[in-house]
Amino acid sequence: MQDRYAGDIGDFGKFHLLRNLFQNGNEIIYQIWYTYPNENHNNDGIHINYFQKVKDNDIYLEEKLFYIANNNRNIKALEDAKLLNNAKFFSKLVVNDNQKDLEYRLSWLKEALSFSKGASIIAVDPDNGIANRCIKTPSKDLELLGFDEFKNKSKAGKYIFTQEIESFYKIKTLKLLIVYHHLNRCTTHDNQILIIKTKLEEKYHKVIAVKHKPYSPRVYFFIFKDEDMYIELKKKIEFFSSTYPTFWHCFY
Repeated sequence: MQDRYAGDIGDFGKFHLLRNLFQNGNEIIYQIWYTYPNENHNNDGIHINYFQKVKDNDIYLEEKLFYIANNNRNIKALEDAKLLNNAKFFSKLVVNDNQKDLEYRLSWLKEALSFSKGASIIAVDPDNGIANRCIKTPSKDLELLGFDEFKNKSKAGKYIFTQEIESFYKIKTLKLLIVYHHLNRCTTHDNQILIIKTKLEEKYHKVIAVKHKPYSPRVYFFIFKDEDMYIELKKKIEFFSSTYPTFWHCFY
């Protein structure tokens, strides 16, 4: 997550989803931003002309994000807007001046895990999502990457690595881990989602993938550790996606 993205279509999707699923619940969402320094080499984050398309879907959210997008684009503004009644935020920069400093990254992870102690729901928001490599076989495949590839991964701070997913999942009190992922061009978007979902399911309890379709498609992987929460949220996600089919598509 970068300050320059605050208030864009990605934030609308993220908070639209979380507000519908959790706003009236008692669980606290621990949001790990994976805060990355602003980049200026491209036009990412410019999608703030979406408000007419989402008009009246969530008026409070629309008004708050419209103000942020046009006046004060930064992560702190998202936190201060009280878009979730029940959230805590960890916003320490995920990198230092040395992008390949694994020691710093492990120290950052230790702090993020300490912050998340006692959490039942954790949402992580790395810029580009799960670190992966495209395997260019005829059928196309994706390899999910761990810290052994950290120093070989360009701008590693923009990704979450497999050991980090595992570390958050191992928190004793955890019921659900939500991982943001930005889709790439390795293969079709839906195929990427199914590949990653299958790989996650090989290691973890149950996984639901929720794709946000507008502009540059992205996906949220709901990695469940608690059966009761899986049953409850599966129903909510089904209802949510059927209510807003233009914007959302789910993979069970």
